[in-house]
Amino acid sequence: MIKKNDIEKLVLNRKKSSLRNHFNDMFFMNNVRYSGEIRENEILLWYSSFWLRGGYPIFHLQFDSERKLAGIKLETNPLGKLFDKIALILVLVFATIPIIMSDIATGWIGSVFILFVAFILFLIMRKVAKSEKKIMTEELKEIIERIEREKFPEKFAGYGLKEKPTENEWTIKKIFTRIFMYPICVGFIYVCAALLIPNGQLGKGIGGIAICGAYLYSDIYAILKSSRFKKESNNFKVQ
Repeated sequence: MIKKNDIEKLVLNRKKSSLRNHFNDMFFMNNVRYSGEIRENEILLWYSSFWLRGGYPIFHLQFDSERKLAGIKLETNPLGKLFDKIALILVLVFATIPIIMSDIATGWIGSVFILFVAFILFLIMRKVAKSEKKIMTEELKEIIERIEREKFPEKFAGYGLKEKPTENEWTIKKIFTRIFMYPICVGFIYVCAALLIPNGQLGKGIGGIAICGAYLYSDIYAILKSSRFKKESNNFKVQ
């Protein structure tokens, strides 16, 4: 089992995990890996990726009394948590504006539209974040395994690198989500194209089409990517 001093070598930019430092890291995609904070029984590692920016995770690598790696915990950095709270407040504020500006009888339509757009954006961002965090986690595990292989080559004699797990795109949860979301997105695109845009609401129409189209594209792309990877893996195994 690798020890704390082995992991400390990964910290190329040592700093404290604070709002200020994470705010600065948000603007710079770290290509050299890792920024981090070294504590008594824990090492924090992080870097800002292209897609996550301020929402990147922090890896908490925990060590036992013998300074051996005992576990890895992942959580969103403090700045990302703050952004999530601010985003929720802004959505609620903007959703109440149509009702305040007019009345409940007519303003609720605008409020529902804003909440729907926010919900679609949330689904898209959550899907992107989940995929990116998975990639970053697997990358860190590979780095740790590489360190362990170099330090204890006899332990891995005859064993190749572990095959990367692929995400199952056909779970019950994902199937029901698609059954629910696909008709809504298609219907909303039709409403935008047939009603909003012809009636002079060009901005709302294009915005609605773009958001729904982005969700459908990202989800279908994930399905095709997963299917292609499985097909290539099966062909490789047959050969």
